[in-house]
Amino acid sequence: MSNTSQSGDFEVFWQKVCHQLESVSIAPEEEIIPIRSTEFCDCYTVKFTGIGPYRLFGYLSIPHGQGPFPTLLLGPGYHSVVEPLPQGDANEKRKRFLIFSVAGRGQRNADKPFAAIYPGLMTKGIDDPDTYIFRGIVADWLRAVDYLLTRPEVDLSKLGAIQKDDLPLLISALRPEVTHLVATPKYFYPSHNQQPEEVTDYLRLFPEKRTLVERTLSFFNLISFAPSVQAKTLLWGDSKELKPLISVLEGETEIRMSERSSYKDGLFQERWISNQFGFSDSIIPWHWQ
Repeated sequence: MSNTSQSGDFEVFWQKVCHQLESVSIAPEEEIIPIRSTEFCDCYTVKFTGIGPYRLFGYLSIPHGQGPFPTLLLGPGYHSVVEPLPQGDANEKRKRFLIFSVAGRGQRNADKPFAAIYPGLMTKGIDDPDTYIFRGIVADWLRAVDYLLTRPEVDLSKLGAIQKDDLPLLISALRPEVTHLVATPKYFYPSHNQQPEEVTDYLRLFPEKRTLVERTLSFFNLISFAPSVQAKTLLWGDSKELKPLISVLEGETEIRMSERSSYKDGLFQERWISNQFGFSDSIIPWHWQ
């Protein structure tokens, strides 16, 4: 999976995570939410189990009609609250796509026994890769994919992972069943020549821990994951800055520079997803029309 000098350690680390997941039953519990359901879809809460074991949470929206349906996984981002759809999205998307919006450990509805603090989550357990919180968060994404693979309503040829950060890239490297992804290299892409502000603050407070922190973050380096990414990919960012990453990505990749407009960027992304999934039109929020 990795062509770095410590590729052996890298691969063993993530193989261990995957093996841990295999040893834990998903144990899903679904419950319909009438108030979140519509005339064109049913919405459920889903409780399921990740490594730890840790009980996770998600909103599952399934269109009415004959499946299987193209599927969007909206994984746990760096925020405390997860909704069935991101705020501002067109609710009518739930006519077309099966959507699974997941709360990872620490987020609301998955905050027992651990409740995340923002800021602060980025450095929790960062002194050791085995205790780093993002080891668990990545595993939570993987477990969400595992759950979707059990659902007969999911079109396995159209399974997309979307998030405004790095994690869809990590997930698709470890779960080749992901066919499409949208990501923004951010926290774990060292070619930015900068690190997350929380990490900078942490090292200012604990400069003696720099070597430990750098070792931990090396296990999350996007460059190490990229050769295993087979999914069709939309990356948000500057093509020059992303060149080292693009050069080792295996899947078909498109780069898009943000226009610093949620309307323009959102419209492009929705059209990209619709095109990739074989639709001639895209479903966009009414306020964009």
